[in-house]
Amino acid sequence: MAESQNGLNTGLNTSANTGAQFATKQLDNPLWQYACQFYSQPGVESALLELQDKHGADINLVLQALWLASVRVEWGPSCIPHDYQKWMDQHVLPLRQMRRTMKIEWPEERGKEYEEFRQQVKKLELKAEQVALAMLFASSEGLSEGDVSEKTNMILVGQSMDVLPEQFDSLISLLP
Repeated sequence: MAESQNGLNTGLNTSANTGAQFATKQLDNPLWQYACQFYSQPGVESALLELQDKHGADINLVLQALWLASVRVEWGPSCIPHDYQKWMDQHVLPLRQMRRTMKIEWPEERGKEYEEFRQQVKKLELKAEQVALAMLFASSEGLSEGDVSEKTNMILVGQSMDVLPEQFDSLISLLP
C-alpha cells in the first residue's frame, strides 16, 4: 500500500463501477477495511514495506492472506484473479515508482511546491491499490472456512512470491 494512508480520504465513490470482474462490488469492502485498520497499527507499515522492498513481497497479497486467516479461510493461488497482476504492472507499480522518485528528486531540485503534486500521485496510487484489493476481495468470496492460522497463510502466500516464511516473522509478531 502507499505509505501511510492513515486518515486519508480516497475520494472514491464506493459504489462506482470499476469495469473489472468485481464491477458490482464495493471498493469499501471487508478486505479494504481490514487493510486500513491493520496498516495503521504501530510497526505494521514498516514491516510491510520491508517485506515489499527487501524481499519482493506483494503487500496486497499479504494483506489478503492475513485477512483470510482472520475469517478462517486458507489462502491459495486461486485467490488471485487472472487480471490482478496486469492491474498491478500497468497501474499501481508505475504510480509507486513515480511517487518514490518524486519524494527526493523533485522537492530538492524544484522546491516544495512539487510536494503537493507528489501527494496527489500518492493518493492516486492508494486508489489504484484499493481497486487491487477489491479485485482480491471479489476473488475470495465464497471460499470455505477452515482451521487456518495467519502463519499458515503467510507460508502459502510466501511460497507464491518466493519469500521465505521467516521473512514474515516480524509482521506476524505485530498481529493482535
